[in-house]
Amino acid sequence: MVWRGLVVGVFVVLAAGQAVGQISSPPPVALHASSGTPLSETFTPSTLFPTNNAKSSTTAIPPPVLPDEPGAGPDGGLFPTPAPLPKLWSGSVEAGLNGASGNSDLLNFRGGWNVRRKSEDNILTSDFLYVYQNENGSTNAQQALLNSRDEILFPHSKWTIFFANQVEYDELRAYRFRVGVYSGLGYTWYDDKTTTFRTRVGAGAVRELGVDGTGDRWTSEMLYGYDFRYKINAHMSVISILDLYPRIGDWGQFRLRARAAYEYVIDPDTGTVLRTGIQDRYDSDPGNAKRNDLTFFTTLGIKF
Repeated sequence: MVWRGLVVGVFVVLAAGQAVGQISSPPPVALHASSGTPLSETFTPSTLFPTNNAKSSTTAIPPPVLPDEPGAGPDGGLFPTPAPLPKLWSGSVEAGLNGASGNSDLLNFRGGWNVRRKSEDNILTSDFLYVYQNENGSTNAQQALLNSRDEILFPHSKWTIFFANQVEYDELRAYRFRVGVYSGLGYTWYDDKTTTFRTRVGAGAVRELGVDGTGDRWTSEMLYGYDFRYKINAHMSVISILDLYPRIGDWGQFRLRARAAYEYVIDPDTGTVLRTGIQDRYDSDPGNAKRNDLTFFTTLGIKF
């Protein structure tokens, strides 16, 4: 029994040694890791990431060609340059001065401005004028006149609806201030790059403030007027504006405001303009002043 047990033990030891030797022996073909590096090699950057000098068979995809559309940016890219906004505001500021000192002391000043805002459905205009004349210490004229008009435009129509007001100051008249409000219809006959001619008709009321010896009063008036402008060339233009205010119920009483001028653009880059013309203010009931007040003027201004 003892001998049989020794034989079995020796057989088990020999069998186990042979199995261990087979497991520890490397296989005839080396296994590779998923990265392509043999398991038996040392892991280094060159073995983990081998350099492949062969050209790739995949064709590189060229960058997309960006469209070259009207209004695109300088590089024809997808970010076009925005179109410039339309110019809404225009107008001018002007002033003129002359005087003398010695045998006679004379000072004449004239200044004002006019602005215009035009959009697709609205035109807003406003102008202001101030005149001062002094001779030998005596004031011959001190006047101020402010006009504004707001017009509503209709699509595909030459007709407009307007609302207007006027504020007038005159130191030498029986009144100090005259305020008027009006509304009515306007019609555009021509409006292009060279010629503008527009007429208007309406009605309203005017009130004189600070009347000597009497109280303030409202008076009903009609309104007839026109605006005319003709551009001769890039430098020269002529303008004419007239407003007639006949009194309702007494057509013999009326007021007239008229202006005509020639303007020459001296420098288009800066908008410097020379303007010369005449202005007439007529009142059939002026109180203690003359009915007609005609002035000639030459001013230098800036257009914008």
